[in-house]
Amino acid sequence: MRRFLLATIGIVLVSPAAIADGLSLAGSLWQCTRASDRSQFVITFYPGGGVGGGELENGEVSPYIFDASETKPGEWPGKWEQTGQRFTWAFPDQSIRIEGSLSGPGQATARLTGTETSSGERSAITCTSLSKLPKIGEGLVIPRNNHFIDLDQNDGELKVPAGISLQEPGGR
Repeated sequence: MRRFLLATIGIVLVSPAAIADGLSLAGSLWQCTRASDRSQFVITFYPGGGVGGGELENGEVSPYIFDASETKPGEWPGKWEQTGQRFTWAFPDQSIRIEGSLSGPGQATARLTGTETSSGERSAITCTSLSKLPKIGEGLVIPRNNHFIDLDQNDGELKVPAGISLQEPGGR
């Protein structure tokens, strides 16, 4: 019984780098780069199956927004699933889907690799583990006509009420 209890505690306290050893992506945060244009973004795998993310530019992340009218407090949009080292990450409000796998599990250099499909466009991606979220920028972004735009440009449409995908649970 004591061995079981220690094993359970070890799984709960596992670090993001250790998560990549095949146990679970739950609670991990990743910085990704698109092969198509070298743009960068951040994704997270929330415990319980929700996802979050945002576009990364100049060291700041602009979180993806989502329609929060159908979510309960502490609930996140989209979903992720993992089978062994294969995973799927989907954020429907932004029309983003990532399918891929873990490589180098159990090593400090663990990576996620796969394909991102966003508004019909596909790009290979490579992701490395992050220990903390980069600074949150001011401009939220939403897709329109297959492009991400700054909300400040007044030509985007915002669903209300909206949530921000990279925030503390219950912080809406």
